[in-house]
Amino acid sequence: MALKDINTTPTSGMREEARKGLEWRKEYGRGGTSTGVTRARDIINGDLSISTIKRMYSFFSRHENNKSKHYSAKEKDGGPTAWRIAWALWGGNAGFSWSKKKVKEIEREENSIDMKDNKEIRVYSSECEVRMNEDSNEVTVSGYAALFEHESRDLGFRETISRGAFDGRLDDNVILTYNHDMNAILDRNQGGTLKLSVDERGLKYDGTLPNTSTGNDVAELMRRGLLYESSFAFTVEDDEWTQDGDVHKRSINKIGRLFDVSIVGIGAYANTDVALRALEQIKEEVSEIVEEVVVEQVECDSEETLNKIELLQKELTLKSKL
Repeated sequence: MALKDINTTPTSGMREEARKGLEWRKEYGRGGTSTGVTRARDIINGDLSISTIKRMYSFFSRHENNKSKHYSAKEKDGGPTAWRIAWALWGGNAGFSWSKKKVKEIEREENSIDMKDNKEIRVYSSECEVRMNEDSNEVTVSGYAALFEHESRDLGFRETISRGAFDGRLDDNVILTYNHDMNAILDRNQGGTLKLSVDERGLKYDGTLPNTSTGNDVAELMRRGLLYESSFAFTVEDDEWTQDGDVHKRSINKIGRLFDVSIVGIGAYANTDVALRALEQIKEEVSEIVEEVVVEQVECDSEETLNKIELLQKELTLKSKL
């Protein structure tokens, strides 16, 4: 099974709850947010995406602790509580159990997807060196593929790599390439002479260029100073997003897989598609949480609700995502 094969059609019980939530909200004028109304309509129409299902489960998980108090309670007008109406808009109990099951299916499939689908590439302008060993006539190269605590150029966000991010990754099967071209392999750490190390500055590589047309071309371009940028291809296991004014910042805490280090041409492209998709998803989730905070501040009537608002506000800091 693949992600596209997962059945995302809401159950009849979810549709019934969503309709009930819309009717209650219209009759009593309370409960839920515009996002909740949109979600109810999505459920009724059977239009649920993978990311929506994840947000549904996140919503239910955040609000479950108030279920015993609000689920069967009635307001003075005889109608359900605002909490109960919001719960219904998202599919009610049926939606909670269904989304919990679906999230497990989604996680299982996402974990089985080839990690290369989530590969990212970063480029650093740091000095690369090329040297000729007079005794063996071997041409060696060295450079830094990644720099610690060094804020990146504008990628649509700013990014830094934490010290310790490469722990456990130096034993990965890593190759040295030219421009990340798998047909232009220059060296490798398993069965070759490529050596990877980490120091205070960042991830360093030392390798030997082959006596091939590509290897000789790279050596000559480096000698002329036309090649001096390094890059690496990787996946992320743990990161943290924050916001500083209008600038979103990402700190990479742990690399999930290191594929290659590469000597690249000036202005080489940094592949940020995976990170940008993650950022957009986080923005959507945060906007929903903001809306919940505003509504609950208006409806606040207990210390319990105030405590919940405080917890939600803490979530407004963009959190870790994979």
